Amino acid sequence: YKENPSPVHAYRLRMHIHDAPGPLKVTVSATQHDVVTPACLPVPNDNPGGHLSPVPTNDIPFQLERVSDTEYTGIFHADGMIDEDYHGRGICRWEMIQMQVQLRATGADKETRFIASLDREQVEREAGKRTYFWKARYPRVDDIDDFPDLGESDVNAIPEGSGAEFFSVSLETEELSK
Repeated sequence: YKENPSPVHAYRLRMHIHDAPGPLKVTVSATQHDVVTPACLPVPNDNPGGHLSPVPTNDIPFQLERVSDTEYTGIFHADGMIDEDYHGRGICRWEMIQMQVQLRATGADKETRFIASLDREQVEREAGKRTYFWKARYPRVDDIDDFPDLGESDVNAIPEGSGAEFFSVSLETEELSK
């Protein structure tokens, strides 16, 4: 599968970190692209269960530039993959499924991964999202290496009176290729 060498459907991401318990380092910033036309994939010749081939997925990293201790910005593309007939079964059409940012206290492998993301629809609507993370998981969860913390995007799910126990990451996008 081929990445698009000249993507044009660009978005600017602005990420803000609010009330973090300590420093956070961006360790991953990427878009996820999946094939959305499974009929284009190879037939399951030797697959005894008769299932289709796994849906191809590709993550494309993009750079986030530090604006301040709590703000980052970067450009990513929704058209990062080339739609093509890869298997002689019709055009495999790729779509950006989500964009994701992962943060760690220092970047060490055993630390908690605080993961904030936007799905394709949120990106296209320029809706933005704020994700809340429990400060007690910073810098890591005891006895659990590389804990993936997806946070909570519903502020109402945070117990009343415990707001100070959480920090948040907000993601906002702006389409640049209008």
